[in-house]
Amino acid sequence: MITLRAFTPVFLAALCSVAGEAWAQLPQERCERPPASRPGAGGSEPAVPYEPSVQDYEEMSRREPRSAQDFFNHGVLHERLGQYASAIRDYTGAIERDPCFARAFERRGSALASLNQFERALTELDEAIRIDPYSASAFVNRGAVYAATGRHEQAIAEFSVAIGVEPLYSAAYLRRGESNEAAGHTGSALDDFGAALRINPRDARALMLRGRLHTRQGDYPRALEDFEAAIAVDARDARAYQSRAAVLAATGNDERAIGDYGEAIRLDPRYAAAYLGRGDAYARRGRLDAAVQDYAQAILLLPRNPPAYYGRGLARARQGDPMGAVEDLSEAIVHNAAHPGAHRNRGLAYAKLGDARRALADLEQALRVDPRDALAANEAAWLLATARDDGVRDGRKAVDLAHAACETSAWKNPGYLDTYAAALAEAGRFGDAAKWQEAALAFPEFERAQGRAARERLRLYREGKPYRTP
Repeated sequence: MITLRAFTPVFLAALCSVAGEAWAQLPQERCERPPASRPGAGGSEPAVPYEPSVQDYEEMSRREPRSAQDFFNHGVLHERLGQYASAIRDYTGAIERDPCFARAFERRGSALASLNQFERALTELDEAIRIDPYSASAFVNRGAVYAATGRHEQAIAEFSVAIGVEPLYSAAYLRRGESNEAAGHTGSALDDFGAALRINPRDARALMLRGRLHTRQGDYPRALEDFEAAIAVDARDARAYQSRAAVLAATGNDERAIGDYGEAIRLDPRYAAAYLGRGDAYARRGRLDAAVQDYAQAILLLPRNPPAYYGRGLARARQGDPMGAVEDLSEAIVHNAAHPGAHRNRGLAYAKLGDARRALADLEQALRVDPRDALAANEAAWLLATARDDGVRDGRKAVDLAHAACETSAWKNPGYLDTYAAALAEAGRFGDAAKWQEAALAFPEFERAQGRAARERLRLYREGKPYRTP
């Protein structure tokens, strides 16, 4: 969960004031020997405590640990392999042999955090910082624990101290940027990601984080620049292609997006989000069979996947398979009961199947979730006004819902005007019904598409008769 430190030898000219203020509050060391780390001097590389490299692993595995350093090295090996319980035992062995081994306390805290034992992790990190108040990585790890538990303002303060200790610590800027973004300080987050990139312009993680923030802000040109730069740094990163594809899709370039989603899938065949994104792009382009296949793969990889069930349900409805749509939309609702689109579209599918009662129940539920869902209001009003089932029709309620839909669309949607006319007729207001039916027919596109059936309804209203669906 908490990464090991990473440095780069590029100097930042200035430090933020919060880092200086926090630095003044550093604890005093109480161990007799000097701490293992000291603040990095301006323009120089930060001091990096020894940790075993990959090349050390084979030799380490051949012998039993004896010294504190041996136990520490074994702990790092186990931690990097994800064997956190073993790592904790090894770090404990190191501390038993050297109670002032600050890095062992720090790494034991990191391993505990990886097991979600956050309060115990904080205790270990507090001790590491007490022993060595100049360890930037300990402050970063303590900040990461605060961030993991949602205490982002405290996390920001910890990362700021780390930056005060070592101005070239790009990981501290990235971590602080993430916490600033989570806390809603988007400007500060962009500054932090930019600072990390000034330290290392080829930092793919910084480019990805900044690109995603630009995406969330709707700044698609800058997001695209960042994702393209990330791909230039690491052309094997499936996430970069997926992220660029999402921006391309948001800007209407579905064909290029499909290509990027495909590359992400080639690099990572188990990337459920890429299948989902490509399925959405295929659906927008009308390639429904391909969309259904991608949604199915996304569901196979991630069974609890409401967007994939929802997308496949819509695609099946467009393919003329309302029963298949009901099945998928029902599954989407199981995993996200507050999804208004799923309730609305399942209601439409039930209507296609002739089940007016279930259709109406779903449409009304969609309106409870989102009272401004004009399409749900219109479709519910149509059922209440025109259903053959006497137990479903309710003219007064139909008028209210149809009126609300027309209000939401500023009375410029002829289909909603047509529904309003049918509701007025069901309520016995035939003169008003004829007037609004004539208003709907005044829209040329509606007259071309629905003219014959709409004029037949107008004839009924003029004769004082309501309309009933076939």
